[in-house]
Amino acid sequence: MSYINRALVSAALALGLAACVGDDDGVSEHDVKSNYSAMAYAAYSDSLDSALVLKSAVDTFIASPSEANLDTAKAAYKEARKPYQQSEIMRWDTPITLGKALDSDGGPASVDDWEGQVNAWPLDENHIVALIEGDEEINIDLLLAQNGANDNEANVTTGVHAVEFMLWGEDTHGTEAGSGERPASDYDVANCADDFCERRALYLDAAMDLLVQDLTEMKAEWSPEAEATAGTLANNFLNSDDALDYIMGAIRNMASDELASARMSAGLELGDPEEEHDCFSDFSHIAIFYNFQAVRNAWYGHYYKTDGGSVRGAGLADIVFERDIATYVYIEDALNSIESKMKAIKDAGERTENTVRYDQIIGQDANGTERKIAENAVDELVAIDELFAMATDILSLDVEGPDGSGD
Repeated sequence: MSYINRALVSAALALGLAACVGDDDGVSEHDVKSNYSAMAYAAYSDSLDSALVLKSAVDTFIASPSEANLDTAKAAYKEARKPYQQSEIMRWDTPITLGKALDSDGGPASVDDWEGQVNAWPLDENHIVALIEGDEEINIDLLLAQNGANDNEANVTTGVHAVEFMLWGEDTHGTEAGSGERPASDYDVANCADDFCERRALYLDAAMDLLVQDLTEMKAEWSPEAEATAGTLANNFLNSDDALDYIMGAIRNMASDELASARMSAGLELGDPEEEHDCFSDFSHIAIFYNFQAVRNAWYGHYYKTDGGSVRGAGLADIVFERDIATYVYIEDALNSIESKMKAIKDAGERTENTVRYDQIIGQDANGTERKIAENAVDELVAIDELFAMATDILSLDVEGPDGSGD
């Protein structure tokens, strides 16, 4: 819900107030841009902090490879997905980022390229296995050199999903219950069942170091200091006339392309659990739920921090509320309807009895309870783009609609 009290909506509707509150006294573009930059900094700060917790757990596991320490690392991975998936609403290149010499201060040259190093998927685990069983020195340079090797996007060697594979291993259960079952002994150098325990540890350590390095870099791009520093993402965003277009474009692409198409529908239509987002850990229900929260965050101007606090301020929703309350309510109702379905998917994956993870949903027939919920969520995520297109017109923004491809 917007920071404008929902009661005001009902009152306004009751009074028949429908349009044009007046921009001079209402929410300004500056208000929305400043709040969005603060949300970006908070989301990347939480992503980095949770990655540091994960790195600490991984370090402990590598030093003492017990099943208990592996479980602790896996739990830290799950928590790290929550803020990072919300930060993904900031993951696209636009004229705000391209050709702006973002790398002049040591930062990333391209947000898309950076994201491809941090969260690329699907991942062909055979490429990582080949590196571990090879003879090249395992370090960050090797991981960077081999990421996307042979012009194959599935040759992912860096980022979140490389860490996920190293913790869980391959999921051989298909659409049946069960995730990857890598034993802790895969890292037990003193009792190694093969010749690669030490190299697995080197790989996991390098992947974690690079992930922390990348998130540190992106946090700095949105910091309060960056807002005042030319050539940073935050400064470019705040000083761009296209900033609101960027926000709306990100909302529409995340909802209809990324989430509805690539991250949910592809697996359902193909019946292929390899198409789910977190296929080794079976935490896709977490990943997609928090991707949807990112859509709500960007629309309303809210971000709920991992420490229990929040960033709350003006969002695009507030300007639409001022100019066309009916459209605001249509979108709010649509978002709430999708929210109920995304929560049902998350809850099915989290319940302790009759647990149903997303790969099991992929395997359900057309009458499957959770499958019908997921398919309805996909339909509504696609349909809401018509409402966001109306909002785009109301805000006089120049945003192309999603093309249905996702990536």
